[in-house]
Amino acid sequence: METIDMTQLPPQIRILDELVRQHAEGHDLPRHIPHVRLADALARGDDPLHLLPYFADLGTKIENLEELFAACADPGEEEIQAYRIEQGIAVFLVPDGQWAVFTK
Repeated sequence: METIDMTQLPPQIRILDELVRQHAEGHDLPRHIPHVRLADALARGDDPLHLLPYFADLGTKIENLEELFAACADPGEEEIQAYRIEQGIAVFLVPDGQWAVFTK
């Protein structure tokens, strides 16, 4: 397992394991969190959480990680939470507890 020097991470970057445990709230931790290259998801037009089709239906175009983060972090999106992590963007679906990590 790779060791991360916490002193080298900017304060806005979180650790995935920490986020997952924080959101588990006494429930089982997920067995697997898919890591998806955003470029691959864009080429397929879908992702494990089906965020790309969801945002497309809303008229929100996603072309890069920053646009994905902004769309997920929008205050109007109460059921989707996004966090910057070392690997990219971690997205959490509040209603069902699913996670995915989007990378470059």
